[in-house]
Amino acid sequence: MQEEETKDRIVQNARKFIGTPFCHSGRSTLGIDCAGLLYMVYSRAGILLPKNDGRSYTVGWWKHNNGEERLYNGLIKAGFKKLPDNELLNKGDIPLFRLFGENYPAHHSGIMIDQNYFVHAKCGWRNKGKRVDIDSLHPIYFKKLAWVMRYGEFLND
Repeated sequence: MQEEETKDRIVQNARKFIGTPFCHSGRSTLGIDCAGLLYMVYSRAGILLPKNDGRSYTVGWWKHNNGEERLYNGLIKAGFKKLPDNELLNKGDIPLFRLFGENYPAHHSGIMIDQNYFVHAKCGWRNKGKRVDIDSLHPIYFKKLAWVMRYGEFLND
């Protein structure tokens, strides 16, 4: 039961950021990016994510310095596990996207609020509304989905 309460808290925390403007490296309701959204939402639910791995996250960080590996390893260190491809998504899961195609690393993330919808800090890809909002995973984002991470304590529900 506590897992379900934590997942609900994650979703409630994510919803509180809806409308927050996108700001690269932002970590507040004044401006936030997708990594900042993960950090703020999960930390408010008692799940601590690293702010960074000690190296600079500047514009285009994901193109260089093993960006995808850095993101993946940061989530692994925080207790997340990669879901198998056949696993259904659930609230609290973190979808990671390759917005610019297979030749680019996964660099954009969100927080699932149910099996179909997720909250994320829109950075301008395919839209002009650079703010936190809810989107459907299908069909556009599903094509860009690289993998999904789930907090280890949520794996057996």
